[in-house]
Amino acid sequence: MTPGTRHLGVQQWWSGGWRGAAVFALQGGLLHPLPDFDRATTPVDLELPGTLFPQLTDQHVHLGLGRPELLLPGGITHVVDLGWRPAEATGWLAASAQPGSTLPAVRIAGAFLSCAGGYPSSSGWAPAGSTVELATDAAETGQAADAVAAQLAAGASVIKLMFNSAAGPVPGDGVAAAVVAAARAHGVPVVAHTEGAGQAARALDAGVSALAHTPFTEALDDALLRRMAVAGLSWISTLDIHGWGAATPERAIAIDNVRRFTAVGGRVLYGTDLGNGPLPNGVNERELLALAEAGLTPDALVASIAGAEHAPLSAAQPAIGPRVAWVPGTPPATGYSADTARWLAGARGTTTAHLEETLP
Repeated sequence: MTPGTRHLGVQQWWSGGWRGAAVFALQGGLLHPLPDFDRATTPVDLELPGTLFPQLTDQHVHLGLGRPELLLPGGITHVVDLGWRPAEATGWLAASAQPGSTLPAVRIAGAFLSCAGGYPSSSGWAPAGSTVELATDAAETGQAADAVAAQLAAGASVIKLMFNSAAGPVPGDGVAAAVVAAARAHGVPVVAHTEGAGQAARALDAGVSALAHTPFTEALDDALLRRMAVAGLSWISTLDIHGWGAATPERAIAIDNVRRFTAVGGRVLYGTDLGNGPLPNGVNERELLALAEAGLTPDALVASIAGAEHAPLSAAQPAIGPRVAWVPGTPPATGYSADTARWLAGARGTTTAHLEETLP
């Protein structure tokens, strides 16, 4: 779009809920809502034939295994890289912060925090230098604090802790608690990979903020699901990695866990584990359809990827952008989550500087 103030009309927009038709002023690369704009007396410069989203976030990616440059055109405006070599992850963080960047906004975890011989150190897909191998016992909790500090120094705003007993040893309870305590001291959440019997419960007891995957190796009992929901523990969905559209036992377990977790008030966030098999570099229709199959309502489905919180714009946050996403048309009125999933999969991400180029 050309320099100077221009007015953008949208048919619908989302901020923790549907906000209706609106007009925005494009100034300084950001979109400022104009609630008192009178279309009858002042025409808009550009009509967006659809629905505007301030963000569509994939909460679980591995940019080293994907095509970061394709994510924003594919509708994803924000990503969380949950583990890689810190030097490379810091590069993505810096590149996304550059003015005019066409990468999604990036947050990073830095290295995976595991234990000696623990996953993913010998997985074959995680590169050398991407795993910190902590001691397994509580006597070495100082090592855990040092590991957290090293990731924060590299720019991490989330810590990734590994509980994968199916692939090797896992950190002991004392070390896990020390990782969480060190992260909390800096106001940083811990996301846990849990795999194997009892590991999701261990992560909850350690005090993590989120699970990197919907549990898929065991059906969690209802009491544990309620404890997780009460604790405010979120799950990142990653359902499509279990078969990439084909039925598998792991997919069935995960979808059943989501269905029962959300029924007791648990929160599920959209995330794909991008890089794990043939996943699209953008909004993943299969992931959204799996969440619909798991019983999320249309609005809960949208909230999982677009955010559940309404953040009123203020002096501290006067506008949205520079990255935004939009979907042609308005949300389906059918009441069927699968229809909403298919509609959302048509998202296009862009920056405000290139918004007009994405229009039909």
